[in-house]
Amino acid sequence: MPQKKKRKCSVCNKTGHDKRKCSQMRESATRENLPVAVQFVQKIRPSQHVVDLKPNKISSPFGQVTAYNDNKSKEIKRVGIDFDHLIKQAVETELDWREELRSRHRQEIKDNKSKKFSTPSLERGEPVKLNISRTTLSDRIRENIKLPAVTFNFKRTLSFAVVLCMIAILPFPALGYYQKLKLDSQLIVEESTNAFLSLQSSTMAALQSDIPQAQYDLNSALVSFDNASSILDKEHRALVYVASVLPIVGKEVSSRQELLSAGHHLALGNSYLVSGIQQVQNGDAETTTKLNLLQAHLRSALPQYQEALEDLNRVNKKVVPVEFQQSFEDFKLLFTAFIDDMNNLADLSKALRLILGDENLKRYLLVFQNNHELRPTGGFMGSFALVDVQKGKMVNWEVPGGGTYDLQGQLQEFVEPPLPLQLVNERWEFQDANWFPDFPASAQKIEWFYQNGRSATTDGVIAINATVLERMLKVLGPMISEDYDLTLVADGALEELQTEVEENYDKEKNQPKEVISGLFGELLEKLKEADGYDLMRLLTELHSALNQKEIQIYLNEEDSQEEFSGYGWTGEIKETNESQDYLMVVNTNIQGGKSDAKILQTIEHQAVVQDDGSVLVTVFIEREHTGTVGEKFYGGNNISYLRLYVPEGSELMDAGGFSWPDEELFKVAPEWYEQDQDLIRLEEDEDFHDTSGTRVTGEFGKTAFGNWILVEPGQKAKVYFTYRLPFKVFNFEEDLTQESNLSKWMDIFKPEARTASRYSLLAQKQSGLNSKFSSTLIYPDGWQPVWRSSDDIELALNGSIFETDLYVDEFYGIVMEEIKD
Repeated sequence: MPQKKKRKCSVCNKTGHDKRKCSQMRESATRENLPVAVQFVQKIRPSQHVVDLKPNKISSPFGQVTAYNDNKSKEIKRVGIDFDHLIKQAVETELDWREELRSRHRQEIKDNKSKKFSTPSLERGEPVKLNISRTTLSDRIRENIKLPAVTFNFKRTLSFAVVLCMIAILPFPALGYYQKLKLDSQLIVEESTNAFLSLQSSTMAALQSDIPQAQYDLNSALVSFDNASSILDKEHRALVYVASVLPIVGKEVSSRQELLSAGHHLALGNSYLVSGIQQVQNGDAETTTKLNLLQAHLRSALPQYQEALEDLNRVNKKVVPVEFQQSFEDFKLLFTAFIDDMNNLADLSKALRLILGDENLKRYLLVFQNNHELRPTGGFMGSFALVDVQKGKMVNWEVPGGGTYDLQGQLQEFVEPPLPLQLVNERWEFQDANWFPDFPASAQKIEWFYQNGRSATTDGVIAINATVLERMLKVLGPMISEDYDLTLVADGALEELQTEVEENYDKEKNQPKEVISGLFGELLEKLKEADGYDLMRLLTELHSALNQKEIQIYLNEEDSQEEFSGYGWTGEIKETNESQDYLMVVNTNIQGGKSDAKILQTIEHQAVVQDDGSVLVTVFIEREHTGTVGEKFYGGNNISYLRLYVPEGSELMDAGGFSWPDEELFKVAPEWYEQDQDLIRLEEDEDFHDTSGTRVTGEFGKTAFGNWILVEPGQKAKVYFTYRLPFKVFNFEEDLTQESNLSKWMDIFKPEARTASRYSLLAQKQSGLNSKFSSTLIYPDGWQPVWRSSDDIELALNGSIFETDLYVDEFYGIVMEEIKD
């Protein structure tokens, strides 16, 4: 049987007694051997039973104050405020008691571990009571009842303590410090203003490729920002901290710091931009390598610019001097546009790198389209160029003097053209290949004709409208051709070139487009001589032309084509959701000369929602001919085959206002001509509307309505199409059985609404034509709009109105709700 373990005294560690009878309890004790019972509690409270056994010394309140440390600083430094100097000048005597307290505080923290102390002698008859705190469960419960838990906010308490200390130690000489602070604030504003002006100058110099000036302005900005930051960090750092925790002043202090932070980010972004332009300008690398460098530096600069913009948006305008407040708001607006431009330039640099190729030779067809004679992809293809590029360099180019007609005698296939084109030709040929408004489809057809005419393939097709020439001349200046005694300037260049091609060419030589070849070479030489500033402007103009479909790109390589499609530069007819409205108006000038230069087109779209949720749409198209009878190039009738592309499955209800060319003018293809397989594949389910003769087909996932419109000089013509959309914007019967996600969200945020409905429209523009466009949405009575996709949409009681110039594809959406009775 195991021996029972004997208990020992907790004081002397011997057996035979416990701590209550231990003789050592009466002996003197030191700090090292005195037993102490330690209790851990959640809230620290002073005990009511503590007896102060220390020598009678004056305690210092400063022992309880925790020194402020800046956790963000890597190196811990003592931050001194020059209050002593200010206070000594005014009240010399007030420093005595502070020095005394400091000396007492220093005495208090001396090492006293070696000292021993004894308890006072007591009478024998009195029982000994030890200074040991014991707390029972009932005491804990009682204390918890008497002292409920209070949330302790250390940061707030520390802030109050710092503020109170500041108030306590600031006598009247603080007025002098306030004057100094006021002067420093003015200096900070002055330095910040100079810095931002220098940054603005640096940016403009960089974009103009003036690298030395850009670097000088950038350094000036950095020096100014450093001066402003030094004033705050070195002289007023503690005051900035105190002010930042105050509810009102803190916002102004924070705004000033955000302003300085924005400046630093902007300066860093500019350093990347300047470095990138400098390397592109000074290097002898390949063009593709330069584009890589420019793109990399732009991508590095953009995050810094974005950070700067976010800092600026957090700045309270009121902290900026009144005379600069409007300039500050203008700067933010312009800076936002600048960031967008830099993003666009980065995208364009990447896109050009894809086109210009690498080690492998790339061959492209450049087709030049005259938008004065409108065709589905932008204009009549009068001329073209074959361009070979490798490693970013153009190694070969060819512009046939006869233009697109040079392939007429070389084409090996005989196919019937689309029916409207039979007004000009019984055979489908290269110059009319851009029949489809979907540019990838037309580009593939252009390649097909070129391959069958020249027995050669290409890597892609790039369509360039004549307006791009005007954009380039606006940047590069006039282009002079001594061989043809021709001077082209931005305004009127197309008319001058048109006159040269149509009238002044050598009739015996019969090469009317030969001048295009000469001008193409002149243009390439101008591009080589262009400085960095002009190249940056050219990139901006090219980006705008790509967005407005004045340049459209098709590449046979799928990955590259998807990349350009993501930028919106490939000119395809876009896919839409099953419950989304769509509209695209496409004009094809056939035997109408160059009269489209004088045509003003207005498109009015009106969608009326019926009581059952179905939608009736009416589209009015008005074309005004502003030319005069007999005017050179533009004085003839404008003859256009008009197509309206709407959601697939739309039902044509009515149409009118059309006029047709004389049937005898159409040419009939011989019976042995083959039907074009692409035309059969892309134009499906052909039908005709009984009352209007409108041709109805299914193309590119849309339904197309086609008919003719003729306009004489000085006259207007207006046609209309009325059709029912293949979907409903709301359905009460369906809503009763199955709630949509939209309805569920509306039930949460708008529980009083009976039901919700949404309508959206995608309107695509035709390349080569900028129309005035308006769309009106009308719901039944009892419906009201609750959301719109853009502030440009004007809301009505039961609908909306959207108006714009159709320079680019436009989209808008509306959410409506039914009002409860």
